[in-house]
Amino acid sequence: MTAAPLLSVRNLSKTYTRRRWWGADKTAPAALHNVSFTLDAGRTLAVVGPSGSGKTTLARCLASFERPSSGEIVFQGAAQEIQLIFQQPAASLNPRFTAAQAIEEPLLIQRRAAGDAVMRALDQVGLPQASLHKRCDQFSGGEKQRLAIARALVLEPKLIILDESLTGLDVTLQSQIVDLLRTLQAATNFACILISHDLGLAADFASEIAVMDRGALIEHAPAAALFDHPSQPLTRELLAATRALTL
Repeated sequence: MTAAPLLSVRNLSKTYTRRRWWGADKTAPAALHNVSFTLDAGRTLAVVGPSGSGKTTLARCLASFERPSSGEIVFQGAAQEIQLIFQQPAASLNPRFTAAQAIEEPLLIQRRAAGDAVMRALDQVGLPQASLHKRCDQFSGGEKQRLAIARALVLEPKLIILDESLTGLDVTLQSQIVDLLRTLQAATNFACILISHDLGLAADFASEIAVMDRGALIEHAPAAALFDHPSQPLTRELLAATRALTL
């Protein structure tokens, strides 16, 4: 018998209402429109598309930061087992917290005993034990990225969502973080969704790629197949832009 996917998204839609001081409220164009896909444990899906295509709205709905207008999200786990790492994750760290406090905070919110979980998460991301009592603002940019990942890992998630979390990193640091995530994924079998506008990064990290445009998922295929045989004009445009940058 085939195991159920870790995550099933079915006809997910999200529409925002613009409040007005006078007259009737106005409904904005759908941020998400009938988005459907599945994701198995241990797999990585990249969701790519231009700004305003609905990528971040999808991430926020999956992580329960937004409530969908319609559709269904079926997740084989508890809500806290989905962890969302935001763009510029270092900015989410309280600079006055020590590393230990920053990593322990999600456990305190969930009213769970820390035990050795903080030290284990720190070790998983390759930060030394001596880092525990350093303040967050004393870490380098790359170390802050690792600290943000440790903070997500401490709750032992089944799904990690990276919402443009690797954007703005230099190529070397980006490669290091991708290698770290691959190693952690192999060890713990969490699934990963990478939200990005960078198709090159998506192809390097993800086993499959979904392309979004104006709230709709317009193409979804294994990474190699999508690069070799893109079916949508937008996908071809994104590929052309990616290849131009590598010349």
